[in-house]
Amino acid sequence: MFVAISAVENHIASAVDPHFGRCAWFCLLDSIQGTWEFIENPFQHDPGHAGCDAADFLADKGVFMVIAGRFGSMVVERFRELGIQMVIPEPGTYIQRIMQQLNQNER
Repeated sequence: MFVAISAVENHIASAVDPHFGRCAWFCLLDSIQGTWEFIENPFQHDPGHAGCDAADFLADKGVFMVIAGRFGSMVVERFRELGIQMVIPEPGTYIQRIMQQLNQNER
């Protein structure tokens, strides 16, 4: 099962991107294996529906939680339909900090 985090850059020292659908990268955390990978958001430059397309893309990857600076109303509806939890962290939060917090919660 995966947690997806919208990322400004493709490393764990990156800040969480303030936007979901137009973020440059997604950090996919494997909650079972304890591993992560960065994948480029293939919808970041789409003229319309980038958020919903990105939501479907992540759902297909088995994501159960998404962390981003904000979600558009259509994306919120899509994630609710898909049963995927949305989390909005404090502004300026870094991916490494989220990873630490998720690790502490699993203990």
